Amino acid sequence: MTMKSFLTPLIAAIVLALAGTGFWIAGQTEARIAAIHHELATLQYAAATNDAENVETALGTARRVPQVGDQAVADLRGTRATATYWGGGYSTIPVQKDATGTVTESDPHILFLAANAAFRTSQADLDRLTSLRRLDGVVKSYGDVVRNSPNDADAAYNYEYAIRVRETLAKAKPPAGKSAKAAARPVVAEDSDLPSGATLHGHPGGPPPATDMAQFKIVIPKRGEERKDNPEAGKGGVKVRKG
Repeated sequence: MTMKSFLTPLIAAIVLALAGTGFWIAGQTEARIAAIHHELATLQYAAATNDAENVETALGTARRVPQVGDQAVADLRGTRATATYWGGGYSTIPVQKDATGTVTESDPHILFLAANAAFRTSQADLDRLTSLRRLDGVVKSYGDVVRNSPNDADAAYNYEYAIRVRETLAKAKPPAGKSAKAAARPVVAEDSDLPSGATLHGHPGGPPPATDMAQFKIVIPKRGEERKDNPEAGKGGVKVRKG
């Protein structure tokens, strides 16, 4: 056996082994990311945030797999930012910054979430002047997102909306009586398992206020065996002519 005939299958085996290892790592990573997406879709924001951070930290070898590592990191960062935002952690959205605190984030999705978080924070502030200053920063943040992603319709809408909110607040007189923050507090049933306020899927549904639900009757169709036992169910009786 020549050296060439020995090295060729050996090199092929090594290449196949490396490829198989890469595919296995990619499959494991995708499975873990899919589980985090499931947590996010089912409104388990705290779990999704923690698991995304843990998986991102533990990626290890997966970071070096071509076309897998970079996509996995971007996916995990975006998912963690989304879960953090909808969980109410507006000040903890993972936005990349340099040593001086200047924002260096390039992911448009994360920048958009950070701008949304800044807007919600400005609305929760009871001091009018402070809220106006915060809105100035919000408008700038949305402007940066629109410049980086000119086709982002949501960012463009929010940019114009934030400008109008700031103009309205600047012209309006300070409210008297109950604060806007207390009046806008969402109402959630005590036995509800949903997070308070809006979620990733929108606002929680429910009957209109001051609706008497007792006036609605629930009709449950009979099962197949019940219909067989009483085949006359649902048929009207014989009408008797009067007069």
